[in-house]
Order: sequence, then C-alpha cells, then structure tokens
Amino acid sequence: MPAVIGEYVDRLCTIEMRPSGGNLPRGKMHLLYAAARPEGAAPLTLAMAEALLENIHQGDTVFILTGAGGPPVLPRGEVDGLLGAAALARTLTLNCGANVVLLTEERTEQPLAAVCRAAGLNFNRVGDERQANSVLFIPMSLDAAECEEQAGRLLDEYAPKAVIGIEKLSPNRVGIIHGSTGISYDAHHAKPQYLFAEAQRRGILTAGIGDGGNECGFGKVAEAVADIVPAGRVCACPCGAGNIAAVATDHLVVAAISNWGGYGVAAMITFLTGQPASSLLDADDLERMLRACVENGAYDGAYARPLLSDDGVPLEAHRAFATLLQNLIEIGQSDLASPGH
Repeated sequence: MPAVIGEYVDRLCTIEMRPSGGNLPRGKMHLLYAAARPEGAAPLTLAMAEALLENIHQGDTVFILTGAGGPPVLPRGEVDGLLGAAALARTLTLNCGANVVLLTEERTEQPLAAVCRAAGLNFNRVGDERQANSVLFIPMSLDAAECEEQAGRLLDEYAPKAVIGIEKLSPNRVGIIHGSTGISYDAHHAKPQYLFAEAQRRGILTAGIGDGGNECGFGKVAEAVADIVPAGRVCACPCGAGNIAAVATDHLVVAAISNWGGYGVAAMITFLTGQPASSLLDADDLERMLRACVENGAYDGAYARPLLSDDGVPLEAHRAFATLLQNLIEIGQSDLASPGH
C-alpha cells in the first residue's frame, strides 16, 4: 500500500506548469524525475520518508537547509523552499517529536519566521528560551571559510540524525552557485557543500528536494541532469561550467515546485506513521503561509514580485494541490467495501 500512495504523491508533485515562452525551462520535469528514479526504484517521496523515519526518533535533531534567489531582484529570497521547509518541519516536529533546526541566509529570516508561525510553529533564535513546538533558526554565512568552520561546529553541537536541503542552491562542479537559468548567485548564498559533505563523512542521512537541477541533491544524478536542463553544460556566468548541483545526497525528491516536494514528503511521513490526514497542511493553512511569506518580503521567484504565487503558479492552484494531497492520504488510509462495485 505505501508504494501505491507514494506513486501518486510523486505524480501529483511533478505536475509541471510553465509558460510556453520565456527563459524558464519547460517540459523537463518528467525527464528530471526519470533521471532521479531508476527503473524498479521506489517512489521518491516514499523512499525519503521511509529513510527519515528510520533515522529520526523522538527528541532527535534534524537540520533543514533552504534558500534560493538573492539580491538585487530577490532581496529576501524567493517563496519556493520556505513553505516546504516549514511544512516538513511541522510534520517532523508535531508528528515525530523531532527538534528541527532551520539554516539559511540571514536575509531570509523574516519571511521564514512568518511562514513557520503561519504553519503553527514557534520560531526561536539561538539564545532564546526554547518554546514547545518550535523550530530553531541559525543563519549561515556567505563566506566559504566560515561555512566550512560552521559545518563541523554545528554537527558537533547538535548531532543531527538527518540533513535535508529543500530548494537549497548548490555549487556546480567548479564551486559556483547558480540559479535555474544559469545566472550566478554565488556571492549572495551560503555554501552548503561543507555541511552535506561532513554529514556524509559522519554517516548522517542526507536528503535533497529540488525542481531545477541546481539544488542540493542533484549531484546524485549530475551527468544525466546536465543534458536535460538548458544551462546544464554551459551557464550564463564566466565560470562556463553549467549550473548543475555538485552536492549529492542519499535521497533526492524531484518536484515541479520544490515546496510541493516538501509537502509530498510530509504527506508520506503522515501516511507511514498512521497520523490522520487532518494533521497535514490544508488549503487555508497554505494560503496563510503564502500570504505571510510575501507580506514579509519574499517574492515569487518567477516574477520577482510580491505576488500570491509560487514559481509562477497562482494561489488557487496551490490551494487545490493541498486539498488533493490531503484527500489522497485520507482516502488512502481508509477502508471501503463499495456496494456499487
């Protein structure tokens, strides 16, 4: 049964909605998904959810990294990634009893805090008195040497059982971080490769959720993905080495919008643990989160404007997604001897 539900959660998460013209890659999602899921492999959201549940227990710590976009057009980052990180944090906190630490650039704190609170979580910084049902925010430096030092220190201090990236931009094979169209964002982003590499060296579970090939996790299938996305081999910055992520993770979820991948993994955790589907974010929750995110400075990444949309997809579609996902889990958990069949 979990494989059946996982199959359709994956399909829901990979419905692509992209403009017919412009610079956003279109018609690539099914190819990215196929690259990430070899024939015979389990659905991606199911595999990640099972791995997380196997490694995370009551009281354990989990790191979630997020953060895409940057100045000048996205001064406080973009919507995508923030809502999915909060949704996953909510499920891990409330359903699994985990202690979630959110790591991203300091400029994103305000919208991320607003999203977490809209999702029903308390939001703390280091030094605050830790509240119940809270996430802890730790800002990441933009400097490579400082990120490398911070990686070991944080792993020593918090000893997480998993390190997850959702829409967390990764450096390419020559160490430069890019957006999905091949523009360099390196100067404006934390360097997550050190945290993932050190976590893997210590045997800590790593996972990535992304939608464009340039996010942490896609290093797992870098060669295949480089031939799929337009900027995969040659980027739009002087490095000329393409925009494909070099950071590989143990598990990778490919989604049409990274937030959807986060919602999908949360849904599979809920299904596997037997928690009621009502514990998932519903359409009203998601709308509240999106409004809070935009009102606190994050922009839709497609338009680089404060719109009630995510990756160019309007609020109404995201509400529908949340409803479909919740209903999929709810019906999948039920028993029915149909008198009409």
